[in-house]
Amino acid sequence: MQNEILDRPFDTPEEPEYLDLADSGKRFINYLIDRILSQVLAAVMAGGLEAMFAEEGEVNGGLDILSFLLIYATIFGYYTIMEGAFNGKTLGKFITKTRAVTIEGEQLNWNKAALRSVCRLIPFEPFSFLADKGWHDSISKTCVINDR
Repeated sequence: MQNEILDRPFDTPEEPEYLDLADSGKRFINYLIDRILSQVLAAVMAGGLEAMFAEEGEVNGGLDILSFLLIYATIFGYYTIMEGAFNGKTLGKFITKTRAVTIEGEQLNWNKAALRSVCRLIPFEPFSFLADKGWHDSISKTCVINDR
């Protein structure tokens, strides 16, 4: 007999059947567009940081740590601001005509958007989609739907 928790990660109730869930192809396109954009933003910001603090072509080891933290902060900020301010949408979701909502079908609030963003920072989180759905969905009790 299987453990019920294994069937439903983090004890997340199933999404109601009336939600028009986005397929994995759209989710993957969202991921690619948003990840590339957030990485470019982070690289530009890290490059600016290095340009400001680098001395004669030598980069201090502490600057590497700051750049690393800046990348994570940029990813967190990008997803939180976009999903919080634009009704669960990021640039990728605008292009694929999808949006994130709660499992009850309600609009995301800033707390849910921030929780989804924090979960995206978990190492190997993109691989969580191989099982069923991503941890940023199951932990925050949200899903991505087609936006009509």
